[in-house]
Amino acid sequence: MWFGVLLAVNMQTSFMHPPFGFALFYLRSVAPSEDYDDRITSRRISKVTTGQIYWGAVPFVLIQVLMVGLIITFPKLVSSGLGKEPTVDVDKAFQQMQIQNREPARDAPPMFGTPPTPSAPAPADAAPSAPPATGEQPKQGGDDDAMKRLLDSMQGDKEKKP
Repeated sequence: MWFGVLLAVNMQTSFMHPPFGFALFYLRSVAPSEDYDDRITSRRISKVTTGQIYWGAVPFVLIQVLMVGLIITFPKLVSSGLGKEPTVDVDKAFQQMQIQNREPARDAPPMFGTPPTPSAPAPADAAPSAPPATGEQPKQGGDDDAMKRLLDSMQGDKEKKP
């Protein structure tokens, strides 16, 4: 157990410094590479260099190296709670499961695993409903297709643009 934790903390340290500093590379990909004007404050924001990212990671690398040293020096930090028996009261856990599995209130949203309420099927000869007119809200019925509503909305937005 101790060696696994030591290995994990050491691997985490390697994500924060070159040559395999994946976390630094991710930051480089989202940090601005050119100066820009902030939309909210209208102030000029200067670009972030790779050197600034590397120097910003130094305190965190030092903290990680300190943790590796502490784990090597004091192995009980990792294994101190392994000998304790779990303190789970099976009866209380079973009561909680029973409370959660009761019938939900009519106003409550359905939980995972709850089957949907059956709805009356549409007649076979019924015509499909037309998309809502501009400004109207779509129906919130259970038979509506969310993807179709999204595509209809996008098509409407495209038609509005010149």
